[in-house]
Order: sequence, then C-alpha cells, then structure tokens
Amino acid sequence: MSEPLRILFCGTDNVSTESLHALHEEMPPKSINLIVVVSFGLFVPKRILRSVKYGGLNVHPSFLPDLRGPAPIHHAVLRGDQFMGASLQTLDEEKIDHGTVLSQTPSPGMRIIQHPTLSRVNRKLAMEGADLLVQGLRDGVHIPPYVDAGWKAKELEGQPLQHAPKITKADTQIDWLAWTAEDWRRRVQISQAVWTMVATSVKGEVWVRRLIFHDVMEVPAEEVSSFRATIEVVTRREGEGEQRLRKLIALDRRGFVYILLDKHTWVRVRRATLEGKAERPAASAIRDFVVLYKDSDKPPTKGKINEWKGEGPSDSQFEGRGD
Repeated sequence: MSEPLRILFCGTDNVSTESLHALHEEMPPKSINLIVVVSFGLFVPKRILRSVKYGGLNVHPSFLPDLRGPAPIHHAVLRGDQFMGASLQTLDEEKIDHGTVLSQTPSPGMRIIQHPTLSRVNRKLAMEGADLLVQGLRDGVHIPPYVDAGWKAKELEGQPLQHAPKITKADTQIDWLAWTAEDWRRRVQISQAVWTMVATSVKGEVWVRRLIFHDVMEVPAEEVSSFRATIEVVTRREGEGEQRLRKLIALDRRGFVYILLDKHTWVRVRRATLEGKAERPAASAIRDFVVLYKDSDKPPTKGKINEWKGEGPSDSQFEGRGD
C-alpha cells in the first residue's frame, strides 16, 4: 500500500494543466515523494528521480511506444489517425518516453471526429491523460513492482516505430509535387497555415517572396471561378534542389484564390500573407505575382484586359471582403 502521496508536478502547456487540476483536487500538496511530468519537454535528472520514494510518472498523449516525442498529437493528425489515446508511464532514468506503461487508453482508443480542430483533440487527450493519472494513483500502479499494461507495444512488435519530433516550419512548406488536398487540410489543422515561395520578374529582376496561406479547404470544381490565371511557385525537395512550377489558379470577386492541385482537385484559399505585408484577402496578397492565363474568361469585375497583364488584379478590383 502507498503512503500518502506528495507530488512534484512538472508541466508547461494546456495538456498538462488538466492533469495538474485533477491532482490538486485529488490530493492537496505537501512535501514530495512522487514526481509527475506532463508535456514538460525537459529530462528529469536521475539524482532527482532517485531522491523521491516513488520516482516519477509521465502522462503522454499517444499509445506508447508509438509516437514518442514532443508532438504526438500533431503527428497523429498528420498521419490521419482515427483513434487516439494516452499512456501513463514511469519516468525512465536514461531516455524520454521509454518507461514502463502502467496504464493506457483501451484499444482501439478514442474515436476522433472527422476534421477536428487541433485544440479540440488536445483537450480530449488532456482529459483522458488526467483520468488515467488519477485512476492509476488510486489503483496504486506507481508502487513497485511495476506491471506493464501497454497493449500497443504488442500490436507494433516487429514494426518500425514512428517518432514525433516538434513541428517545424519545414513541415508546413507546401510540396507542390506530392501534397494532396488532404495533406493541405491536415497541415493547416496543426499549424493554422501553410506556405510556399512565389516568384515573378519585375523590370528584369526576379522577385522571390514567402507567401503564407490561411483558411484553406478543398472545393468541388463547379465552385471554382471561371477567371483563370497562373502563379509561379518554388518548391524544394531533399536531394533534388529547387524547382519552379507554374500553377493554374482562379480568382473571384470575394478575393478568394483557387489552386489546381491535380487534374480534378482544387483548394480554396480565403486569406494569405505575403512576406513583409499584413494578412489580407488571398487574391489581393498575390496580385503582384499573378500572370493572366491566355485562355481565361474575362475578369469578374470591370476593367480592361490590358490592365491585368503580368501583374494580376489591382487592389481596388480584388481587395475582397474575405467573408
């Protein structure tokens, strides 16, 4: 039987606060005999772990050993997982996320609704982790000898394990040669935006600027405006260097930009930010990089066709409401 627990809590984000609130309600703080770590991001030294009677526990928002690392929820979303869960593990003295799994969300896990917001998934897994922690302490799973209760390790036996490193800017740079509309959606879901480099020539000088797309979704072809243009994008793939591609786009009166990904798939971008500028309606943000498509219908607003050559719509024509 465990003596009354006195916990040192280590955590840094909104996932960890659920566990902290649950612990605080379950047992008022006193002197320390157990360390609990949730979304902490730092390694607890061996000497500190050994200084407390019950060592340390960690709540991790994945089915360990799958998605070890600091960003398991992001990578589960990128992977398109339909079921997610949390694990309660001991703190290993040598490696992060390599402790004994004492409790785990039962198989197959919690079903994640289609196209959830990242904050909603975070909240759901935070609450699940907090429940595992409190119930685990009530059940005394922190008392040696530990019993391995992880089911995912058996399911993944013999398979390579996927790590979950922090999401970087490179993870949201558009791969124009590979990304599907679903890839766009998932990356916007985890970071609120995706980005690319765009290029144009002005008086013989090549301009290359970073362009960020916000509020992106796949749309049916019949929704796409008939006014067509092109924009030159720059893509980089590891080992292949830089490539420039000219992408077919469409513009409409609301300031939306539609981008053709393949023969049949379009995505709609409502808002965009050009490097050095404020966020604005997408058509206005890219105006200096748009080239009129020779087979396009007439522009959807008043104006002579020669006003569009090479530079795209003017701000007055395509400022758009963005709603």
